[in-house]
Order: sequence, then structure tokens, then C-alpha cells
Amino acid sequence: MKDEKEFKIDQEYLKDLEEIKETIRINQNKAMIVTNQAMIISYYRIGQIINKRKKRGNKYIEQLSIDLKEKKGCSYDSLKRMSQFALTFSEYDIREQLVPQIPWGTIIEIMKKCNSHEEMLWYIKQTYINRWSRSMLINQISMK
Repeated sequence: MKDEKEFKIDQEYLKDLEEIKETIRINQNKAMIVTNQAMIISYYRIGQIINKRKKRGNKYIEQLSIDLKEKKGCSYDSLKRMSQFALTFSEYDIREQLVPQIPWGTIIEIMKKCNSHEEMLWYIKQTYINRWSRSMLINQISMK
């Protein structure tokens, strides 16, 4: 009876354990990518909505930030960035390019530090291909 309650760890168990850990890691990464893509597309759409209505000096974004204060990521500065994002990139960039594959904070850095649309797309592509972190990207841009 004692043998049934005790479990001996053997090579098969360790192999199964590693396979389970790898499956979890891979699928957590996939989930993060899908979540990031959905966020980027949402931010782009929010930016488009803002850009349809806002006029210089009309405090539209400020009022939105007040009315959306309970929503995470909808501060005045964030909504302004979403607006700029939608002005900077086209629907084609969002659907066909690598823009949704890059984290939002990295996209913001690229928008701040690059001088042209082509340069932004180049850094987005390089960030994706080379798997640059945000700090690595900033270093790359500063060396140009």
C-alpha cells in the first residue's frame, strides 16, 4: 500500500515535465502575441475615431480621458498617442506590415525617434526580425 502512495521520479517523468513546461511557455508566448495584436489594432481604431472628431483646441481628447478614466490605458497622453498612431500609419501598415507584432511601447519609441514613415517601418521590421528589446531598439536608432 505504501508503494501506491509514493511516486518515484524517473526519466520518463522528467521528460514529461519538460514537455509540459515547454508547451506552457510556447502557448503563453502565443497568447501574448495575440493580445498585443488585438491591443495595437484597438489603439489604431481608437485613434481613427478620435481623429474623425477632434479639432485643434477643442479639448476633445481631454474630455475623452475624463470620461474613460476607469479604463486602463485611456489617459490623456495615451489617447493622444493613439491619435498620432492612427495619423502616422495606414490601414495597410496595420493589416499587412509588422506593426501589430511589435509592443505598443516600442511603437511609441519608434514614432518619437524616427523622422519618416519609411524609417519607422524599417525599424519596426528590424525590431521584429532581430527580436530587439526596446532598449536595444533605442540604441540602434541612436547609432544612426
